[in-house]
Amino acid sequence: MSENSFISIRNSTIASAIAGVILLAVPILRGYVVSFLSWVWSGVVWCWDALVDSYSLPGWAWLLIFIFALIGLINIYLAFKGESEEPEFKSYVEDFMYGAKWRWSWIGNQISNVWCFCPRCDATLVYDDSSCCSFYSDDNKTDFICENCSHDVVASISGGNKDYATGAVEREISRRIRTGEYKKH
Repeated sequence: MSENSFISIRNSTIASAIAGVILLAVPILRGYVVSFLSWVWSGVVWCWDALVDSYSLPGWAWLLIFIFALIGLINIYLAFKGESEEPEFKSYVEDFMYGAKWRWSWIGNQISNVWCFCPRCDATLVYDDSSCCSFYSDDNKTDFICENCSHDVVASISGGNKDYATGAVEREISRRIRTGEYKKH
């Protein structure tokens, strides 16, 4: 017997077993569906009887009163809940630090996309952290250079490479927010 014949017989057996299970479940599921639909129909009939019964007001008027009351309760809930306002510090997206103008954005409550710009021409600064890769340099620092203003070093942050420098700026931003110093700028 070839392998394809074996696979074909196996698949046929599995399909037959699944079909048998489905056929066994159909009468049981049919009973559940019928009982659910009869329950829904009895609810619809009860609502119709309640609407057409005689009250001091007609049923449709009670329905309108209920809908307006529900809308009013939702409005009261939303008024008490209030709109969640953005924290004041989220408008703080630019400051002057380490000799350069730094800009960033907020994602949730996290600082994102921190970068520096030239205070004179507002050009994006490029970084030079080659001193961090040299064994001969004792001063690990990152220089930020303006290519637009004759390649002058605009800002310099000691301590490490570009990632360290942007991390230092993020820490300074967080410090200024914690102390409220950002409000003075």
